[in-house]
Amino acid sequence: MIVCPDMTKNYPKIQYGKGIYLFDETGKKYLDASGGSSSVANIGHGRQEVADVICQQVSKISVLPTHAFSSDIVEKYLEELVDFAPQGFKKAWTVMSGTEAAENAVKLALQYHQLRGEKSRYKIISRWNTYHGNSVFMLDIGGMRARRDMYSKWLNNFPHISPAYNYRRPNEFTEEEYTQSLLKEFESTILETGPETVAAFIAEPVIAAAMGAVPPPKNYFKGMYDICQKYGLLFISDEILSGFGRTGENFGINNFGIIPDIIACGKGISGGYFPLSAVLITEKVAMPFIIGKAPFLGGHTFACNPMGAAVGSCVLDILKREDLIRNSKIMGQRLLHKLESLYEFDIVGDVRGVGLQCGIELVQDKITKSPFPPEFGLSKKIGEKAIEKGVVLYPGKGSVEGVAGDHILITPALTINEQQLDEILEVLTSCLQEVTMELRKAVVRI
Repeated sequence: MIVCPDMTKNYPKIQYGKGIYLFDETGKKYLDASGGSSSVANIGHGRQEVADVICQQVSKISVLPTHAFSSDIVEKYLEELVDFAPQGFKKAWTVMSGTEAAENAVKLALQYHQLRGEKSRYKIISRWNTYHGNSVFMLDIGGMRARRDMYSKWLNNFPHISPAYNYRRPNEFTEEEYTQSLLKEFESTILETGPETVAAFIAEPVIAAAMGAVPPPKNYFKGMYDICQKYGLLFISDEILSGFGRTGENFGINNFGIIPDIIACGKGISGGYFPLSAVLITEKVAMPFIIGKAPFLGGHTFACNPMGAAVGSCVLDILKREDLIRNSKIMGQRLLHKLESLYEFDIVGDVRGVGLQCGIELVQDKITKSPFPPEFGLSKKIGEKAIEKGVVLYPGKGSVEGVAGDHILITPALTINEQQLDEILEVLTSCLQEVTMELRKAVVRI
């Protein structure tokens, strides 16, 4: 199967899921600590309520010719999305994948400036070691070198700045000094590239899969937002992984005291029950479209379709009714506290995260923070051991300059309880013990 990440492996075949667990064809149970592949299954697996909603909606209408019609279910859901967003958001638009949402967000930023007569603004500034989608265009905007290299001849190289990576800040800097250095770099990049050519800045509130749940240093986003305002850039919050309660707030950016101009969201928006993502915009961004009676030039076949609206509305209702966003905050704090016990291992350099978006960074040396060689594949080995023991993690690599560095992302369903947190910790501890022993034996052999 060409779609599998590793064509040399025989993958277990999952037959069904229930709550936070998956069950394969042999009956083996796995605790899904990756949330259906990195922050998707926010409400857990096997919800009959969602299945019923899908059945009801498909019996009515599954797709519309949106050039000719709208529907109550779509309009109601778009209103719900706007109400769920931070104060000041005015309009919403749904598509199907995180890549589509992020790409639509930057298209909106471009068209916003075009409608205002600023036709020279087209560049998007993002950060190295970040990911904003897998289309060639979004790989160009994003900063994951491992994903970009294959397509380097197709890329135009938008400006990139340093990620906000407090764990690896220069030793001579305090956190405040580090933040100021990042803000200075951002402003200098805008001035060097020409403020009149820059349309927007895009960032994940917490750098998720690309670096393993890296939150920003204090006051970073407030400073970045102020600089965007100063030079007329739109601020795009990429909430594909951090939205819909993942960080203990409706959206990840809510944790950091600013209101962005545009939000791109996906994954947990539908809990994995339907391919769905969305773009949300403030009244400020909407006004040029409203005044100019201009349609957004970003149509997709399955944009604003009633199936996605029905599922998305059901998921929102479950999040609110079961108070899952509050549970994410509480369980996230407890998970971080539990993960801190892993500092006993010499290879655990950092434990970080916000809400139930948590990560662990693995290092050869805690003092120098030197990473393991990429060819060793340490995080992958831990991930494989964890699956054998019945827990699915989300291993990652490339957190150090896009090449070296191992990290593990932990993003279970927001329904998780403390006993299930302990299951994750127990397996992680066992895996780290085994890997540490293997590393010691390897050193002895050398």
